[in-house]
Amino acid sequence: MTPFGIRKKLLSLVGIGKNKEPPVEVVKYPVTFFLPDGTEFETYAKEGDSLVLASGRGASPIATGCADCSCAVCQVEVVEGVESLTPENDREKWCKKENSADPVRRLGCQAGVVGPGVKVKIINVFGEEPLEF
Repeated sequence: MTPFGIRKKLLSLVGIGKNKEPPVEVVKYPVTFFLPDGTEFETYAKEGDSLVLASGRGASPIATGCADCSCAVCQVEVVEGVESLTPENDREKWCKKENSADPVRRLGCQAGVVGPGVKVKIINVFGEEPLEF
């Protein structure tokens, strides 16, 4: 801080600090994750976050095996709130078919949270031996 408010005056002269727009509010939704052992945890997802990203904010994240939707390790069963997830895209359909994954399941890397009420069962937990699917 400079004496006599010089910094503030200079910034206002060059137009910095004027017409500040209010910060954009980040929309967050609670997401409930059920683990294979029957326990559960709740975390939040910013609007558009994938289930993998949201689960990473909790104690037991969804396991992943790739970074490009090619392995189907991150599949989940949607228990509630399918309408609050992004629709299944062609890449996700292809990946599930190529990896013989259950077509009813969603891939956590592709399913984005866009509303409240999402509850999913994690099939493979990060750090544990992957289950057969």
